Amino acid sequence: MTRVAVVGAGIAGLTAAYRLQTAGCDVEVFEAEDVAGGRVQTVRAGSYAMDTGASALGSTYRAYLDLARELGVEIVDTAPYVGIRRAGTTHLLDMNHVVRTGVRTPLLSWGAKLRVSRLAFDVAAARVRGRLDYADMSKAAPLDTESARDYALRALGPELDSYLCEPIVRTMLIADTDKVSKVELFSGIANIFTARIQTVVGGQDRMVDALCRRLDVHLKTPVAEVVRLPGGGVRVSRAGAASRFDACVVTCPLPEAVEICPDDRPVLAPLSRDLAYTQCISVAVGTTRPPQCPAFLVMFPSTENPDIALMFLDHNKSPDRVPAGGGLLSCLWETSASERMIDAGDDQVRDHTLATVFDVFPELRGAVDFVHVTRWRRALPYTRIGAYRMIGRLNAALEACSPLQYAADFMSAAGQNTAVEFGNRAARNILAHHVR
Repeated sequence: MTRVAVVGAGIAGLTAAYRLQTAGCDVEVFEAEDVAGGRVQTVRAGSYAMDTGASALGSTYRAYLDLARELGVEIVDTAPYVGIRRAGTTHLLDMNHVVRTGVRTPLLSWGAKLRVSRLAFDVAAARVRGRLDYADMSKAAPLDTESARDYALRALGPELDSYLCEPIVRTMLIADTDKVSKVELFSGIANIFTARIQTVVGGQDRMVDALCRRLDVHLKTPVAEVVRLPGGGVRVSRAGAASRFDACVVTCPLPEAVEICPDDRPVLAPLSRDLAYTQCISVAVGTTRPPQCPAFLVMFPSTENPDIALMFLDHNKSPDRVPAGGGLLSCLWETSASERMIDAGDDQVRDHTLATVFDVFPELRGAVDFVHVTRWRRALPYTRIGAYRMIGRLNAALEACSPLQYAADFMSAAGQNTAVEFGNRAARNILAHHVR
């Protein structure tokens, strides 16, 4: 029987392990943390279920949705409304009727509305030319010439930068438009405005649970080194142990991959200079009553709130996340603000977050049931200009026939669907070349 090691128990690693085990391989998953799931985490307190990391899905996430159906994980649509803040008011967009509400909304001036057509054309052209292929984002390299803000100011004007482009980028990457490539803006628009937004019943970690029940996962077991062996296969070293496997899938973030995979360090290390990770503080606020807002998501331009990037209204995302009659808000801090406050005490983070909550929803004063603070010191990868060319070179250098495969966030746009796609791809490569 073919023995395969998987380094990392996030969605990508668990998907690869599941596919390999289903095909008859003997698979072991090694996870350095004391919990599986990576950035997919759900914290439960009483009848509340708080997604502290990945929070929603798009109906275009075919690989993820196919796997969910296979595992019996239930997916539902969220409420269809998104809010964007401007001048102290939440302007609602009905995502089921985007054009109609986009024309009618007072969020944007008529001049800005007319310029939206330029943005729609540029995104559509990028998709037609295959520039937004999430399975191979190296195809986006020709677009990767300027920041999202530079593009918006050049092609659309400051109003659309502030009240459309930046809210979308902050929602997708928890970072302002000056920090990321316009590729991320185009990807965000393609995700948000061309799909229904969905979520997992019971919490996003239900997918993780369904996979872990079927696998042999070793928690608190960091891998120190993965090297190819001259006679074939790989050696996987852990504290006090080293084992030979026929193949291995590495799914950890780039800094760890550079450290533990010396054979591929020459191709991995150059990308680490162009790809960084955001930090994020996520604050869940449980309330004894819901706010008077039908949206599942409220976005904040930096001109409206430099610190809080967005709020998920989880009770509108899926009613099963809260006790009957209650509310739940998940407030995510922008990366620069998170870096500034990441080591601040919970009380300071709590008070600053609640000030925004009460400003947006004054009816919640006196209704706060509890507050839960989560700190993500490595939240999402975000790219400096030109990084997609480096991603393309990296993917071209990694051989499909190698016993060491990668399914990691530095190979494409990070997300739950791309994690499943790359987990599937790594498993296919191993099954094609290394199964006895």
